[in-house]
Amino acid sequence: MSGRRLIAILVGVVGLIILAVVVVVVILQPGQQPETVFVPAEPAEVGGTPAPEVAVTPSPTIDPNVRMVEVVVSLQTVPRGWQMTEAELTTDNRLASEVGTDVITSIEDAIGLYARNDIFQGETLTTESLVRDPRFVGTENYGPSSLIPAGWVAMAVPMDRLNSVAYGFAPGDSVDIMLSFTLNPVDQDFQTLLFNSATFYLQQEGEEGTTTSNIFVIDPYGRFETIATGDLAHIGPSEDPQRPIPVSIILQNARVIEVGTYEPSVPAIPPTPTPDPNEPTPTPGGPPPTPTPPPPDVTLLALPPQQQLFLKYALETNGDIDFALRSVGDGQLYTVQQVDINYLLQQFGINVPPNTVFSIGGLSTTSAEVEQQAEEAP
Repeated sequence: MSGRRLIAILVGVVGLIILAVVVVVVILQPGQQPETVFVPAEPAEVGGTPAPEVAVTPSPTIDPNVRMVEVVVSLQTVPRGWQMTEAELTTDNRLASEVGTDVITSIEDAIGLYARNDIFQGETLTTESLVRDPRFVGTENYGPSSLIPAGWVAMAVPMDRLNSVAYGFAPGDSVDIMLSFTLNPVDQDFQTLLFNSATFYLQQEGEEGTTTSNIFVIDPYGRFETIATGDLAHIGPSEDPQRPIPVSIILQNARVIEVGTYEPSVPAIPPTPTPDPNEPTPTPGGPPPTPTPPPPDVTLLALPPQQQLFLKYALETNGDIDFALRSVGDGQLYTVQQVDINYLLQQFGINVPPNTVFSIGGLSTTSAEVEQQAEEAP
């Protein structure tokens, strides 16, 4: 082998070694290896063999200089208006730099409050997300609109003591709206309620060739039939107007936004007049009597737009409206059937009795009238 070829081989080997070293350095530089700390072993007993040093690799830990804050979070997703209990709450640690001043840090401060909006699992609770009284927040900040679910609209509906569950519902509650209509048959041409009236123009010839005209009106008009005697008779309805057909419909899970007329919770404070130093100090009187507020006669209900339009139609057609109060947190939609006389006969197994020749009636005389008749008797 010549000396020139040997030098070339040595140069190539050295170049490969340098390249390998550079590659190893580049690979190991981004991720530094954890420092290995040698911990001296406990001294052995006198006369024993000293234990070797033990290598310990420390695990990564949180910087002790970073301050953490314990905050309250939700264990599960809860809907809007849900009253928080201890079962839905827990605590977690957050960086103090990421915790705002409105974050709730104690579970006791969140128990009993209501979710202003839908709260998702793991969400940090704040004083804005939980409220003590939905009516107060709705009035104070955004008005009743803050209680209307997204995609819904609200409309005022009349109410009284009977149809409002004895004034038993409040803002934030859910109710079912039960509607009753009457279907009345109408004339297809006139589009007026049946029965129609009929006017007859009758002419009668006299003995001397005179003709007398008469106008005869039958109202309500029924039909002409030939009866058993062979005579033609007019058979008219016994009731006027015609008996309507009742129909019942239910709108489920409406949200009560307001009961009664909307009024701001914090009224404006009038300015205090400056007293005149020359006038004598008036003698303070007793506290004024508190007036008794009248019962509410209107409520604000939220529904999806299509159902709200149907409710408006029911109001304008004089439909009978009643409310049924739902349990807290019950948002289920149930399958219901139309209730009419056929439903009663089928559901309860009522057998229609055949026609009879007798009828049973009760005494129309009251107990007071019976006593009065006994006193007047000789």
